[in-house]
Amino acid sequence: MIDATFASAALEKFVGCDSDESNAGSPECPSIWMFGIEHGETKRNQVPEPFTGGYSISKQLTYPYNQKAFKLLSAIEGRKVSDYKAFAEEKQPFVSGVPGYFKGNLYPFACRNVHTWPTYAALETGTNDKREYQVWCRQFRLPTLKRWIDEYGPKLFIGVGIGCRDEFVQAVFGESASLTEHRICVGDYQKRVFSHVSQAITLVVVPHFSGANGLNSDDSIQQVGTLIAGLIPA
Repeated sequence: MIDATFASAALEKFVGCDSDESNAGSPECPSIWMFGIEHGETKRNQVPEPFTGGYSISKQLTYPYNQKAFKLLSAIEGRKVSDYKAFAEEKQPFVSGVPGYFKGNLYPFACRNVHTWPTYAALETGTNDKREYQVWCRQFRLPTLKRWIDEYGPKLFIGVGIGCRDEFVQAVFGESASLTEHRICVGDYQKRVFSHVSQAITLVVVPHFSGANGLNSDDSIQQVGTLIAGLIPA
């Protein structure tokens, strides 16, 4: 059974995110939202808390994930991925106080990867079974994300991790939605991307930024960014 204290904390606004309300945008001035699955494991083992503060671009550029995120956003905005540092310095993605780009995660608790469930996670969430935690998140956390999306009205929601595309659909639309599959070729590899375009929002689910089938090269990121740009209604 999920611990009540954890359950309450995990549904607070912007828990599990690396952005705050200043980044979230509004229906009148919408941001681009990018969500992963969950934070990587950290040394701070505690009940999740709402995001406060923020990370400078110089700090973000030390993180491989953020470097790839900047490359993808740069490509979406019609620039070369090689310009990602200049793009990041100019646009200040995910920096507190700067609207335009919002970064978060489906699941609020930090783990080394989606298959791990350390002892402290079991203690703090109240369950020894990560599957139970994930079921709880699908029942309560994803509808919470849907309410955020309805409130702030992002124009584009990028989900990173095609294995969780059904969860991204639920978070964005609150119900099932058909996805269009796209494929790009990079050398001998095919990269799969999924999308659903509605009048209110465009959802695109892309592969992780690592692994043989992931967006692990500048070429793959450039192609996917160009693809996404063409999906956003004018």
